[in-house]
Amino acid sequence: MTKPRLIVDIVADVVCPWCYVGVKSFLASRDALAADYDVAPRFRPFQLNPGLALAGVDRHEFYRAKFPDAEALAAAREAIRENARAAGFDFDPAAPALLPNTVKAHQIVRLAHFAGVQERAVLAIYRAFWDEMKDIGDDATLIDIARRAGIDDGLAAAALASREDAAMIEAETDSFRQAGVSGVPTFIVNERTGFSGGMPPQQLTAALKRTAEITQGAKA
Repeated sequence: MTKPRLIVDIVADVVCPWCYVGVKSFLASRDALAADYDVAPRFRPFQLNPGLALAGVDRHEFYRAKFPDAEALAAAREAIRENARAAGFDFDPAAPALLPNTVKAHQIVRLAHFAGVQERAVLAIYRAFWDEMKDIGDDATLIDIARRAGIDDGLAAAALASREDAAMIEAETDSFRQAGVSGVPTFIVNERTGFSGGMPPQQLTAALKRTAEITQGAKA
């Protein structure tokens, strides 16, 4: 019996800590859904800070200005860590010192989609930023990540140098905003409907199943 196809567009920004939780939770949820669905993920771009300088800014200063209540920020970060642990991993949401513009990172994610190695590249970029404290706005860093994912250096460099490619990322981000995406990660199921939140795997699995049933009912 052929399993129904479940297309999941994961709209996220790699500098969003809730998105790191969401991506890792999704991978666990996919395993739980595999018996009933042919799950096909697609990682889509969203820029939380699209006007940020390409060189990046001091992340600690940026967050102090954006979230002046230090206690509330600390509580939010602990909630992120709790959800990460529920997804089977741990990281420090306060650790990275640099907040980069993510358009170039998204260009590599887009290139990786067409190269058939998107999941590998996405996970490598998240690890590089959150766990290895690397500058994922830097061309050399991204080319190295792309190479390790299986992408030719020349292809990665050409993508990063392409203003047209960067404009596509910016346009896609704008289209998601215009469609009502305001928080990430957002999971869009079967190109019809979706929901947001960096929830733990069990909760995400249930939400994906419910949404899949809704979209299948709509098709009928």
